[in-house]
Amino acid sequence: MPSAGSSELAGYVTDVPYVYGFKPMLAPAWLDLVAVLGGVSPPARNTGFAWCDLGCGQGVTAAILAATHPTGTFHGIDAMPAHIEHAARLAGEADAPNAHFHATDFAAARLLPLPRFDYIVAHGVYSWVDRPVRAELRRFIDGHLKSGGLVYVSYNALPGWTGDLPFQHLVRELVADLPGNSAARFAAAAALVGRLAEAGAPSLAASFVANELRRRPGDYRPGYLVHEFMHAGWQPLYVTELRRDLKEIGLAPVGSALLVENFDGWVLGRRARGLVAGIADPDRREMVRDFCIDQRFRCDVFARDASPLTAFQQRERLMSSGLALVRPPAAITYEMPTQAGRVRYDNPAARAIIASLMSGVRRLADIPSGFAAARDLIANMLVLCAAGDVRPTETTRTPVGPLNRALRRRLGKAEEVPAVALPCGTALDIDQELLNLLSGADAGGMSADWREFLELHGV
Repeated sequence: MPSAGSSELAGYVTDVPYVYGFKPMLAPAWLDLVAVLGGVSPPARNTGFAWCDLGCGQGVTAAILAATHPTGTFHGIDAMPAHIEHAARLAGEADAPNAHFHATDFAAARLLPLPRFDYIVAHGVYSWVDRPVRAELRRFIDGHLKSGGLVYVSYNALPGWTGDLPFQHLVRELVADLPGNSAARFAAAAALVGRLAEAGAPSLAASFVANELRRRPGDYRPGYLVHEFMHAGWQPLYVTELRRDLKEIGLAPVGSALLVENFDGWVLGRRARGLVAGIADPDRREMVRDFCIDQRFRCDVFARDASPLTAFQQRERLMSSGLALVRPPAAITYEMPTQAGRVRYDNPAARAIIASLMSGVRRLADIPSGFAAARDLIANMLVLCAAGDVRPTETTRTPVGPLNRALRRRLGKAEEVPAVALPCGTALDIDQELLNLLSGADAGGMSADWREFLELHGV
């Protein structure tokens, strides 16, 4: 743990807390869908399950998932006491007694009396910590993951971060001589780096981050910038490096929680698809694929000793997956931009899915026969999910009143969590229009559609 006045723990900056946010791809139903797409059976959850977030930050995702999954046990681990204090407070306000938080590092967490987990997730942290800490994270997974369990690891990826390596290194060096907390020091260093980029420094002029901070500074919160760029162990990784690390503890890649990236046809042009398909080794093929799309951030899902699914079992699992609308039908454009172009899906099968979900959470198997063939329903369900129109969810409903009241009390305050929970095991990010609606300041536009949408979910 950091000592009094210390701003770093093993090179990890601790004086500025991380941002507040919910990550929907960490939910069990989402991870289950990735497993099924990858051809393996997800964890059985009919008698309960255990889920753990390594480097849980403010604990928002863990608390929301605990409140919306009462049959699960949720644990969050983070070395920053301020994060854990907030997480425990939010879980208490949300009436989620199945959420448990631990202010400790990964090495000490291995000694806690924890259950074996069906799901272990680590969002972003793997490329923010140094090699010894990454090794402790892997040891924790190795000792606490059930057979058949799923692991989610997201991380800054190469080659997409190559152009920003000079930016991060220079900022990290410059902050050493600057006054103030980490947020103030980053802001001052980044401003100087930005001026250097404008002056024509070649290695900075090509930096994506330097250009973003110049064009859209308001889109990046200080808590994110500090934790993204100021850790001594910060290191983007090639996919082959991570896969080698996790293979050592018996984990095999299953797929991507960024659903669109599970389909070459949606992210690669025809020529690139041919070249990638010609590479026999799956790990090297995935790395070459990352070069084709200039991969910048990966959200990889792995499994330990998962049972393979037959084609029939995979189809049945997809047909029985719970689905929910996550935006009003009027906001659905039936097209999705991808690296390979625009995917258009305005067809009877997609329309049938949306029409069915307008009455609540459904499974594909619940759609009356005759609207579309099963294969068309599956294909369109996947593109609707990849586009963010529909989300894999639970088929059960859990009361979310205490949770949403806790979230609303925070709106406009320092601990604002920009999310609204749905009773099917997920939550939505709040944009300005939805914020106006929740705050009682109806600004017109699509507010009526959003009001009807929230009523659909009982929110």
